[in-house]
Amino acid sequence: MTIKIRALLESDIDAAERLRRLAFGTLVGLPDPLSFRGDAALLRGRHWAFPDGGLIAEEAGEMLGVAMANNWGSLGVFGPIVVHPARWRQSIARQLLEATMPVFDRWGSRVVGLFTFPESTTHVRLYQSFGFWPRGLTAIMARPVTGPNAVPDMLSLGDHRSDRRSLLAQCAEVTNAIYAGLDLTREIELVVTHALGEVILLTEASRVAGFALCHTGAGSEGGTREAYIKFAAVRSGLDAAQRLTRLIDACNDFAHRRGAVELAAGVNLGRMRAYRLLIDLGFRATRQGVAMHRPWVEAYDRDDVFALDDWR
Repeated sequence: MTIKIRALLESDIDAAERLRRLAFGTLVGLPDPLSFRGDAALLRGRHWAFPDGGLIAEEAGEMLGVAMANNWGSLGVFGPIVVHPARWRQSIARQLLEATMPVFDRWGSRVVGLFTFPESTTHVRLYQSFGFWPRGLTAIMARPVTGPNAVPDMLSLGDHRSDRRSLLAQCAEVTNAIYAGLDLTREIELVVTHALGEVILLTEASRVAGFALCHTGAGSEGGTREAYIKFAAVRSGLDAAQRLTRLIDACNDFAHRRGAVELAAGVNLGRMRAYRLLIDLGFRATRQGVAMHRPWVEAYDRDDVFALDDWR
């Protein structure tokens, strides 16, 4: 049979999400692969945010693989990519990659990044053949949610509909300052529009000095048990570490109010001061991946940048 690559449609989402669970659950050796990450979900939200970024591989109408491109302005993020375990090592992932790279070219992505497992030489070689090269490790970190700790000068974007446009523009100013053109607007709108958690804003002198996208609840990228800081960034400078500490405290307070038991975040070790700050705040690594960049440039993985993400 001939494998066909086509656009991911809304009607494909449930089957694609099931395939994602099956593939990753099998990869990590779960007795029930479909229990992978509990009630967390990725593809419905990402398809809403980037409707032209999803592709599927199928054969005779059967879905064999899924790939997703995510548009963060000047940065393109590739993933997840999954293939049915029964069809591993049959070049399906390569065909999905070949079809996805033109998406980033169409978007004008200056850099494309992805997260993969450093112990898998097969994965690393595959991505290298498409121009991705390993840079720093990325730590997936977590700590228990602690008691309530309200933090002053914090706003919840969901409570500020009237001035949302201005606040979104200020968030874009924060990301643009750490990497020109980096823009999380669609990710922010996804969280607020689909009630997948909250976007928490740190303000100073009535201006946004940092923000965090915090996913939690069934169908979010965190799931019911976890509050997942998918992305967070603060303005650089002498007070950057203090700003990020306050922002994480606000995320913890939000997680406590929502009944989550674990607060999770990722950070690239190229941002060593941010990584060490998480350790000082009680976070411990639960898994490590490697960030691969196309081309091989640092982007915002620099020691002066206090930002959290993991590109999964």
